[in-house]
Amino acid sequence: MINTRNKLRFRDEKHLDVYNYEFERVGEFKYLGSLITENSDNNTDIKARIIGGNRSYYSVLPLLRSKAVSRTTKIRMYKTITRPVVLYGS
Repeated sequence: MINTRNKLRFRDEKHLDVYNYEFERVGEFKYLGSLITENSDNNTDIKARIIGGNRSYYSVLPLLRSKAVSRTTKIRMYKTITRPVVLYGS
């Protein structure tokens, strides 16, 4: 990530040269589970975490609705499957 006072200079560049390496400029990327954006906006990362939590919740929803699974098992499934997806890296 480039933090500089003259951000206008870097806005038009398509790549970044560091020593002998050339890196493509992107608007956002995922690093260690967190979404890093060009303007350091946390809202995008929070929305991505909520979407991931919804996906994990709806993937186990048939099990959570099942009467064959006990309530304590359902709570344990929520704590081990859904909650870590949302809270990872926070």
